[in-house]
Amino acid sequence: MQAVEANAALGVLAARLAGAGSAAERVAGFEAAYRHVAEWRYQVAVQGEWTRPGASADDVRETIGDGGYMRYRLTPGSGRREPGSPAWKLLSELERVALKRLGREQQVQNVVTLRDGTTVNGNQLHLVAAPRDRETGATFPGHPDYVATQTATYANREVLRRASFEALAELEGLRAAGTADVRDPAQRQAFVDAAYFLVQGPEFRRGSDAIMRTFLVAAHARVFDRAPVLPHAIDLDGMVRGQDAFSQVMRDQLRVLPSADESGLAATGADRAPRDRGVRRTGGIAR
Repeated sequence: MQAVEANAALGVLAARLAGAGSAAERVAGFEAAYRHVAEWRYQVAVQGEWTRPGASADDVRETIGDGGYMRYRLTPGSGRREPGSPAWKLLSELERVALKRLGREQQVQNVVTLRDGTTVNGNQLHLVAAPRDRETGATFPGHPDYVATQTATYANREVLRRASFEALAELEGLRAAGTADVRDPAQRQAFVDAAYFLVQGPEFRRGSDAIMRTFLVAAHARVFDRAPVLPHAIDLDGMVRGQDAFSQVMRDQLRVLPSADESGLAATGADRAPRDRGVRRTGGIAR
């Protein structure tokens, strides 16, 4: 399902970027592909797929509005996260990272450096203290302290999402000039920056992780003509680890699959489904 949509988004990019002669046109092309993926994610929810208990399809279309934010609890132990499960292990690791960054503080502000060197505030990490017994100071059973992420402000998320499209447009300019090269460390870093900015700028109350990952796969395939396999849970990595550590994770774990000339197989890595799922290339990313 995700591979089909990644191919569709790649088609949007091909149509919108054909003959694009300015940076603004290239930015608009990537935003159009992003919007296509966002609409796809909403329609998936309408069909009853990938909705959490108690959530609705409308949550996938509802934006995190001006003055609003979303928190995501890192401390495992709720819902379907069974001890020892992959989700439990992942959240436990990221909780340790967050606690180390927090140190003795109750809050950490991620500061994002854009491609031009300017900075903007991204998301925050919080240590949320649980209610305590007034006499003993102990937390109540089943209600421990926990670590949570909190999205950036609406205005900053708009800036960060735009910065992602601009970084991809920069790479599209190199592609148009015939100089895009997935082996070039600077160009790979430009893609990593685009991924980080997008992770820092979620738009919707639900579904942003699938939207980001599917869109980034299509964007990478467009600018480098190679489908990537993204590291697992890059949305949480980006919110918890900070920019430098996120870049290191991407340098260590981002894989690029063989081109169509080198292999008949590709994979999208487009969401938290099992990775490395081989699917036959048919002129797009994968089908």
